[in-house]
Amino acid sequence: MNIRGILFDKDGTLIEVNATWVPIYRRMLMELFNVDAEGAELIMEKAGLDRATAKFLPGSVLAGGTTRQLIDIWWPGLDAEGAAEKVRILDHDYAPLVKDYLKPLMPLEPIFTELKSMGIKLGVATNDSHVSALSHMSHIGVIEHFEDIIAADTVAVPKPSGNMIRRFAEITGLAPFEIAMVGDNSHDMEEARNGGAGLAVAVLSGNAEAEHIAHLADYTIASVADLPALLRRLRAAVETRG
Repeated sequence: MNIRGILFDKDGTLIEVNATWVPIYRRMLMELFNVDAEGAELIMEKAGLDRATAKFLPGSVLAGGTTRQLIDIWWPGLDAEGAAEKVRILDHDYAPLVKDYLKPLMPLEPIFTELKSMGIKLGVATNDSHVSALSHMSHIGVIEHFEDIIAADTVAVPKPSGNMIRRFAEITGLAPFEIAMVGDNSHDMEEARNGGAGLAVAVLSGNAEAEHIAHLADYTIASVADLPALLRRLRAAVETRG
């Protein structure tokens, strides 16, 4: 198996999902619903916040859903125009909050540099919006490493449809089976399968424990820091068999 491209999920894979998003959503919801911090957390709970741990539940909308799915939970019954306006408010008006709260899981620059030195093309596949994901990757200074940032609003159907794998294949000229999908959520592993990716790699740096995700993955690692070593082992095994 010759993996020549990697699509990374963002939140929980590259970004510390809870430390970043819980305070952002808390502040947003306090303002939008005119409630205190507890009231904001009760609203978040409807979309998958475990208030006891201040973490998003695995498989919840907060853990892996789109902005539009959050809108449908927090403002049910809106028509298309009203929902689009709420999406604009969350994704654009509150985008500057990232500067106050965004936390990468680890230094990412050395990892991306090593992967690119192996001849691997990199991309991001997220159910976040494009403007938000672009802002995040730019803010932490790694945007130049990516062929593209593929988001929920840049494909016809978001994860786990497989559209993001196919989009990355078109952008890079790679075959889907030459692409690895790396993520912390079951949606990421399903995206790999549905898109025909050659490899599904689960990381345990998000909210899912091994029992939630390992059975869906080809390999499970602690974090993306372990990815270069994993790919080198796989390449060595192919060369040995050859």
